[in-house]
Amino acid sequence: MKNVAIFASLGVALTAGCASNPDTQEGQLFTWVSSIEYAERICKTVELDDYATCVNRMLAVYQDPNPIEFPPEQGTSGPFMATLNGQNYYGWYRSQPFKADFRASNGRTTCRGGYNAFVGDTAAIFDVRCDDGRTGTADMVLDESGRNGIGTITLSDGRTGDLVFGRDALQGTPAAG
Repeated sequence: MKNVAIFASLGVALTAGCASNPDTQEGQLFTWVSSIEYAERICKTVELDDYATCVNRMLAVYQDPNPIEFPPEQGTSGPFMATLNGQNYYGWYRSQPFKADFRASNGRTTCRGGYNAFVGDTAAIFDVRCDDGRTGTADMVLDESGRNGIGTITLSDGRTGDLVFGRDALQGTPAAG
């Protein structure tokens, strides 16, 4: 019984350590993401005159959510948005315990990313390939709900961007359809 208590305490300590620093996402399993952080990422490419309206609209969506029930098999997939070089890329992600992938397009260029622990990927860092020849990586982390999240993308041409994914996080946006 003593061994069970020790292992349980160790598991709690390790989990708390992974989630205790909200200032960084690298290597974390999940983190706390505020409504304003989602809104800022989603509204990043909006014209300055419309920025406050966009943020306020997104905050209203989060404060008064319109919950939609999805079948359990759709609990690990949903809308995806990347912001790169001032352009939004919209698409879809799918996730399983040991592999995940996404596909997003800005209407001209499509980028795909994925990782698969079964073929040797040791971290949930997505390899990214765009149909215009760029490659790179995407680092994503779930929020506390386990169904939404944020991340960053870095491409071979030096450009970096933000990622947002999940049905709740992207409610009311073009990404949600």
